[in-house]
This record gives sequence, C-alpha cells and structure tokens, in this order.
Amino acid sequence: LGYGFVNYVEAGDADRAIGALNGLKLQTKTIKVSYARPSSASIRDANLYVSGLPKAMGQKEMEQL
Repeated sequence: LGYGFVNYVEAGDADRAIGALNGLKLQTKTIKVSYARPSSASIRDANLYVSGLPKAMGQKEMEQL
C-alpha cells in the first residue's frame, strides 16, 4: 500500500506519535506522519496519515512502531 491511517482516542497520543515517527527511516524509506485531513472537524485531533511505508509492511508491523 505505501500509506495508512492511525486513529487515536487522545490527541496527545497522536502528537507523540508524530514526534517519534515522522522522518523515521524504515527499511529503504523515510516515513512521513502528519494529521490526516478529515472530513469532519470533530475527528481532526486523533487521526494521522502515514506515508512512505514499505509496500510489504502489514498492520502488525505498523502497530509495533
């Protein structure tokens, strides 16, 4: 796939994930993590968009990050 979405209940958890993972080198890729562009303002604070993931990476590997 090369990208994914992560949903957090707490905005602080999303902020920490961005700080820890944005720019992380993963295999031969550098991943980008940012807030997703939501269709609803009410979910803006807890959804992240992650790009640059290796295409073979599965959900379990992503959860381990």
